[in-house]
Amino acid sequence: MEPPSVSRNSGIDSHHLRVQLILFFCVTACLALGVGIYDSTFNNYLKDTFALSAQARGFLELPRELPGFLVVLMTGLLCMLPVTRLGMVGALTLALGMIGLALSGSRYFMMLGMMVLGSSGLHLMMPVSDSLCIGLSGETNRGRRMGQIGAVSTAGTIAGTGLVWRFLDKTHPQYPAAFAVAGTIVFVGAILYGLMHIPHLHQRRARLVISRKFTLYYVLEFLYGARKQIFITFGPWVLIEVYGKPANAIAGLLMIAAIVGIGFRPLAGYLIDRLGERTVMIADGLLLSVVCVGYGYALRVFGSPEKALPVASACFVLDNLLFALGTSRAIYMSRLSTSPQEVTSTLATGISINHIASMTIPLVAGTLWNHFGFERVFLAAAFLALTVAAVSTLAPRKKTQQNPLR
Repeated sequence: MEPPSVSRNSGIDSHHLRVQLILFFCVTACLALGVGIYDSTFNNYLKDTFALSAQARGFLELPRELPGFLVVLMTGLLCMLPVTRLGMVGALTLALGMIGLALSGSRYFMMLGMMVLGSSGLHLMMPVSDSLCIGLSGETNRGRRMGQIGAVSTAGTIAGTGLVWRFLDKTHPQYPAAFAVAGTIVFVGAILYGLMHIPHLHQRRARLVISRKFTLYYVLEFLYGARKQIFITFGPWVLIEVYGKPANAIAGLLMIAAIVGIGFRPLAGYLIDRLGERTVMIADGLLLSVVCVGYGYALRVFGSPEKALPVASACFVLDNLLFALGTSRAIYMSRLSTSPQEVTSTLATGISINHIASMTIPLVAGTLWNHFGFERVFLAAAFLALTVAAVSTLAPRKKTQQNPLR
């Protein structure tokens, strides 16, 4: 692993930078392992413990995604912290939320509070990973560096989903134990964040960055947040509600996506560096539209759950793989930025814009499911994905890195 070219301008020797990269890989693996356990079990926990309807599940996204909308405020209030310490605070908060869920049992309002606490930590960490990837890479290898980090994250996800798939009891799932283990592993990640020290990323950040040069990035984040949240919220819910799959089955599909993702994520990074962000963002939107239609209408086309399930499962796996292409938006934004601190603050702003859609779309989608069926929910997601592809054509081509909306 060669030291990233940014070291030439940062005053850090290559050995120290290599140590920081290794620590970052370890942090990424711990967080992915813990979140893999959590994501594999949380929706089934809600269904088995509280018997929520699809509409009630949609309404639950409003408090769960509220911290994502407020992330620009949270990172602004913590602007005096270096980006690695921001990650440490986020990881600690997520760990507390997970352990709190382990203690919640069937108490709905305690579950709600712990869910929001954990979500706050998770969203606080969102700008951190991309900021560190960009800060530890050069102008020509950002996609590759994100691909490497993505592969490590995917390996952690495999470990987390594999643990759920192998050890969670299908008849009497041990949800509290799963959440406790996940929280403990994330806590280890927080400690590792605390050991990181990258001087050129330790300057004070702006509290809020809203700039005209990032207009296209903001628009793409809003559209992507709308499409993304439909699949995150209702993708697992279709498998649980329509096809009757237990937590182990969800974990198995996520594990398959993660195994394939070990190779796909570095490939996605290579394609971003090779073809440019514009091409990758357009392809992402087009592919996602096909995946959404396949997922929503497999049952109607094949007529029986037994025949439709393999198609729906394949679409579920493909959707999880295509999340890797989302790094193209962050890389596009980073090329317009003038400093690592501006990157972190702008990523936080983008996440908040993204979550304006994430908070509201599940409410609409849950109502749409309730009145017209889940097929229409994913048809709407397909149209949103096509809109993402259309708007992405406004981005500059690879050799002309200037904002067309300036």
